[in-house]
Amino acid sequence: MQVKDPDISRIVEKIGDHFQNNVSNRFVRKALVTLDLQQSEWDRLEGLTAKSDYYKQNGFTFDDLYEMMLAAAHFIQQARQRLLPNIRGMLAHGSTEKDRILRDMAAQNFGANLTIFSDLVNELYQKTVALDRSFHGKNRPEFERIPELKDLGRMLVNES
Repeated sequence: MQVKDPDISRIVEKIGDHFQNNVSNRFVRKALVTLDLQQSEWDRLEGLTAKSDYYKQNGFTFDDLYEMMLAAAHFIQQARQRLLPNIRGMLAHGSTEKDRILRDMAAQNFGANLTIFSDLVNELYQKTVALDRSFHGKNRPEFERIPELKDLGRMLVNES
């Protein structure tokens, strides 16, 4: 089933804008490649964060949305563990004074930007689950068929 809910589309749009402008901006992007994510997760993350005309026209499936949210949660978890403690050092090289200031700002705000990204993914999850439940009525919703979703909240808030 294709999900063409305007609230879902609005949240996905916000996720893409925030990710492109604040999490994967030109200063941080080079550090992101050090994350230990499978190519399929990078592809799903891109599906969620890149403004795709395909999804705008055709909508999402519940499975696609849940897989993209899991990829985003893995990304957030990895970024908090591997990048956040060392982000300043990883971004230390630059050519101009203006770049240095912007790079320092990107490093300083990276943790807060990850938290905002996490909150947006959680908002998308909550909205998708509610829609999934209402669509399936008395039948088993899609999210109950994906066992990994049980860990989504923990990954988003970085609890062990």
